[in-house]
Amino acid sequence: MNLDLALFVLLIFSAAFYLVMGMRLVASRREVGSTPIGVLFVVVSIWVMGGAIELLSSTFTVFTIGRTGHFIGTALAPVVAYICFREYTGSTTPVRTLVVLLVIPTISVVLAATNAHHEVMWSLPIANEAGEFLTRPDLWGPWFLFVHLPYSYAVIGVAMLTLIAHSSAVAPAQRRGLFLLVVACACPLLATAAYDMGFGPNTISYVPIVFAALVPLFAWLIFGEKIVEFTPLPYETVFQNMQDPVVVVDKKCRVIGLNHTAESMLSTKESAALREPLESLFGDDAPEVFEALSSGQPQKMLTSTGRFLHVQASEILNSRASAHGGQVLMFRDVSDVEKAQFEVRNSEKLLRTLIDHSVNGIVRLRWVRDDDGSESLRSIFANSAAGRFLGRNPDEMVDCEAQEIVNWATCGMEEDEASDILERFEQSVGTGGSFDAEVQHRCKGKGRWLRMICEPVGDDIAATFIDITDGKAKERQMESIATSDPLTGVLNRRGFERNAAQRLTDSADDATGALLFIDLNDFKQINDQYGHEIGDQLLTVASERLRRSLRSCDIIGRPGGDEFVALIPDVDSDVADKLALRLTNTLEEPYLIGREKLRCAASIGLALYPKNASTLTGLLREADQAMYRAKARCRGVSEMGVCDLLERAM
Repeated sequence: MNLDLALFVLLIFSAAFYLVMGMRLVASRREVGSTPIGVLFVVVSIWVMGGAIELLSSTFTVFTIGRTGHFIGTALAPVVAYICFREYTGSTTPVRTLVVLLVIPTISVVLAATNAHHEVMWSLPIANEAGEFLTRPDLWGPWFLFVHLPYSYAVIGVAMLTLIAHSSAVAPAQRRGLFLLVVACACPLLATAAYDMGFGPNTISYVPIVFAALVPLFAWLIFGEKIVEFTPLPYETVFQNMQDPVVVVDKKCRVIGLNHTAESMLSTKESAALREPLESLFGDDAPEVFEALSSGQPQKMLTSTGRFLHVQASEILNSRASAHGGQVLMFRDVSDVEKAQFEVRNSEKLLRTLIDHSVNGIVRLRWVRDDDGSESLRSIFANSAAGRFLGRNPDEMVDCEAQEIVNWATCGMEEDEASDILERFEQSVGTGGSFDAEVQHRCKGKGRWLRMICEPVGDDIAATFIDITDGKAKERQMESIATSDPLTGVLNRRGFERNAAQRLTDSADDATGALLFIDLNDFKQINDQYGHEIGDQLLTVASERLRRSLRSCDIIGRPGGDEFVALIPDVDSDVADKLALRLTNTLEEPYLIGREKLRCAASIGLALYPKNASTLTGLLREADQAMYRAKARCRGVSEMGVCDLLERAM
């Protein structure tokens, strides 16, 4: 068996492996990344098969078929890898973006298949003097050199950098496999770069051989490292810095994350606990933990150090159907409350001294028989903090029914929400179980968030109110961070869509308004010529101009890149036109950044509400189409007027 035949057999076997594995992953669609990595394997299979056909082709037609398969791989693999890596970082690729990404690869494949008629991919002849077909021609065509080649390297480069830069969005137990995936993808990338630069023979494409050599590594990544079972963990910094211990487990109760406080509580390191069963951390000494996981109800446990912990398990909710689930275990130290309840049983005087000076509100409830023979749950004691939290005199709260106290605590909530809290409270009291809820209280215009915990204490019930107003404020701050663009300070895509949709929903039936879709025409050229730092400063200045040109009530967002959107509520078409023209003039002014004086006019699409559309999605679509018409009209034109840059939806 000669070398060419041996390589042919190796490539055929490898192509079959990639094809079978890819089809299995695409068909399963159960794990994170299974579909895109399955499609990537199918594309690689076509690439390797094309290399095998090229190797033993004896006619120009057969060689062209193999060459086309080769270019299907080189054209589509970067795009599929980009989508695959984005999914591993917890992001999805919109269909419109996918279609745009596939335009150039599709053209490259078509041009490769028909190259003999136009030679824009490579120059003929395709064989040397000895009659051997050239996999790397003596001269590449203009499309390959100036479009296909830079586009492919740019896409795969961005894909790999995105994955590395967002590696913290992947559970620590799985980062090793993810970095090995990057290395596995870098090997054929480097081989392709070496081949394109002229290294190696020009009668055999050795990139498919590299893919064949990587078969064991990819098999190990799939079956050993299980890279299709990755679970994105966003907000890593917030997770690690929480004051309460947090343990994250998957559906099989294996540890996939611990924050620093949990490490201290369990006297272990996250790296040692990862992938370990939860039983190995708690054993038989903490049945409350497993009860909380199975029942979903809060539990109370006593640690070996004598501290009481409140244990609560929450499901990991994810809107993406392919994402893995799991549960989050949160532990909160309630030792002070437990100590106070213990003192109740031993000394009423000491109890009043301790509880009355507690920062938490405490109300003791007892079943009292009424004159008609029925029993009702009434307050027999309330400390000063409870009176302060609920806006009542503690002495006046004595002998009040429990339902009345719950109503006071929930007086800042909507009626249906308050009714649900009361119903859950009555249900837990009736079954003798624990009750834990967050309620909103409002008194004299001042709002306060309270955590209400009710637990049986002998024949009585102890209700504890904990002020969590500061914690709620931090939650709102985190939400603001999650919905804001970190570079410009305006809303990101998620924040804009949420706020704008809510504004449209809350508007009156006869309300009017407008939506502007803004695109900075020359931003990409400026970014490429002067660098990302100048580009970022330009975007920041542009966002400031948007704020100055629009009103404080207008909602401004940056969906991404060099695009901005603005919802202008409560204006008619004339006012909207004036605002849009003023904004166009402002954005057309030169940008003074450092020593550079840059010009970056903006194309703007204007859609009116409800004339052009009555939903946010419709307005975005109409304004986007109008913006592209304005952009097309100004393309290649050196002298542009304000009216040329602004286009209204039809």
